[in-house]
Formats: sequence, C-alpha cells, structure tokens
Amino acid sequence: MERELQKLSWLKVQKLVPEQIDTVILPVGTVEAHGSSCLGTDNYIPNEIAFGIADRINALVAPIVNYGITRSLYRYNGGSTIQPETYQMFIRDILDSFIDTKFHNVILLNGHGGNNAALKQVAYEFHYQQNANIAVIHWWELCEKMTDKFFGHAGGHAGTDETAMVHAIDPSLVDEENNDPDLAYTFKPGSDIYPVPGSVLLYKPGEGYPEYDREKAKQYRDKVVDMVGEFAEMVIGRWRKFGL
Repeated sequence: MERELQKLSWLKVQKLVPEQIDTVILPVGTVEAHGSSCLGTDNYIPNEIAFGIADRINALVAPIVNYGITRSLYRYNGGSTIQPETYQMFIRDILDSFIDTKFHNVILLNGHGGNNAALKQVAYEFHYQQNANIAVIHWWELCEKMTDKFFGHAGGHAGTDETAMVHAIDPSLVDEENNDPDLAYTFKPGSDIYPVPGSVLLYKPGEGYPEYDREKAKQYRDKVVDMVGEFAEMVIGRWRKFGL
C-alpha cells in the first residue's frame, strides 16, 4: 500500500487512521556541509530509513522537515539554520496536527545531531500534554555499536557511516573525486570553534574517514534499516501491550 502521507487524499487518510494505521513517521534533518557529500545528507538518510521501516511497523511517512538547527557548520556554503525556539514550535505544531488526524504513535526519525536537544524537549512536552506516544530516534547513535562492528570504527559527521548511507541511496550524492583528507577535523576536548575547521568531523584520531565501496554501503544501509525497524517495532509493541 501507499505509505507516503502526502500522496494520499484526505478521504483515504480518514478511512485508514486510526482504525487501520495509528502510527506516523516524521523524518527530520537539516541542510549543512558534509565534506564532499551532499548538503542534504541529514535529510536523505532519515527519509530512506523511514520508508524502509514503514511496512514493518505499519506506519505512514509524513513529509520530511528539511531544515534544522545548524551551528558549527553554518558558515560553510549552502548551510541553513533555524533558531531553536522557532524550530521547537514548528515541530510541535506538526506533532499536534498528527493528533488532530488521530494518529497515536509518532516515530520522529532524526538525521542531525544539532536537533537532538530541541527534539528531546519538544517530544517530552508533546507526550505530557497530548497523552500521545512518541519515540525520537537518532539513527547513528542507535546503530553506533553495529557500525563499529561493521566498519571497525563508529564513523563521524560526514564520516564512514553517513557517507555509506548516502552512497547506498544514490552514488551521485557523494563526490569521491573531490574528497580531501584536509576536510576532516578531529574534535579536541576543551575547545568550541565556530566555524569548526573541517566539514568531516571525527571523534577518534585516524578513525571514521569516508569510504566509497558501494556494495559495502548497501549492506550497511540494509543493516541500519533493519536495526531501526526492529527497535521501533519493539517500542510500539510494548506501548500496545501495556495499553499506552
């Protein structure tokens, strides 16, 4: 069946929700530099995962929120940002709209670390005030141990994990030819830098550099989708079991 919410008529949604479907997935990301990969990396990935798990958890997928909170990479060409207060109000209005449509479960699938704190706060307030269920999933954190096992390290911003996901989605979104080792910066404790001096951000010296193996990337993508789907399925199953 069609899982993309915006492709359905309101009449179809009226018949489906909540009798047949009570869960909606909202992908969110941002537009910012990712080394030699595309500016929309944080959007393409959660959208890919959302459609990858929709059948498994019997959910509709809402249109992605493409703009988010970009901080240390904002000044790199093409980056965009939303003020945290504005972003939280915007996300909350979308979540409240889901309740008006009679969805009860929301999977908020985040593709960007700069959104984490804002999403955590708005999710708590939404749950508390609307008596609805919401799970905010930061896919790269959820999959960190699997990523470490798969690649031998956990990746980083525009590193092995994100680059593999985008490469699996569409090879034209990664630009191996223009990749430069100097694009990478390894975070140093005790410093806060704006703009950060590199658009590939690593967390351990020598670990997380982008790879460009398409077949390996597709295998990794499949593992991420399966892992996120398994987790979301467990959470929703527990909500239902406990009558929440």
